[in-house]
Amino acid sequence: MIVERIEYVVNTTTRFVVDLWVRQWPLLLLTLWAVLSLWISVNLTGTAVVVTNIAVVITTFAGTVACLKIFRFERCFWMYALVFIGVGGIVFFINPELKQLKSALHLKTIDEELISRTIEAALWTGIVALLSAGLYFLRFRHRVSSVVLIKIPLTTFVMYVFLQPFFMLTWFILIMNIYGLLGIPE
Repeated sequence: MIVERIEYVVNTTTRFVVDLWVRQWPLLLLTLWAVLSLWISVNLTGTAVVVTNIAVVITTFAGTVACLKIFRFERCFWMYALVFIGVGGIVFFINPELKQLKSALHLKTIDEELISRTIEAALWTGIVALLSAGLYFLRFRHRVSSVVLIKIPLTTFVMYVFLQPFFMLTWFILIMNIYGLLGIPE
């Protein structure tokens, strides 16, 4: 009797965990990244920018989850690929303009990394919005609602600000592996 109850509890718990993972794996991974980002913000940054970094992590995580769930993009591989490509492409163009923009807007107290993430996200969102509009008007006007012209750039912006550190780390690891495989000296 007791063994049967233990087996029942183990089986139902296992079934619940597997079902949760299969249905919600993107959101569970995003939650894991949010917890890690909060830990990094609290432990590895200076005391002056901790509150700002925590606020950015929490708001962008909430925005990412909300956009993914509301627009039903949580399992859309192309949204994640779009942000991943943007992180690899935009980051090389932002450094010269960052100092000029920071001094022009009098943003001396805000973290430079946060400003660069936001500017990169805005630039990539503009590119995505133009590409989405072009594809919409040239090919998909009769198949898709025009609301997609708001959904995709909004989701891209919030996801970019939230996932930029993770994808930068991924790009760095990929580039270092390519250098190692090709035998290019450091």
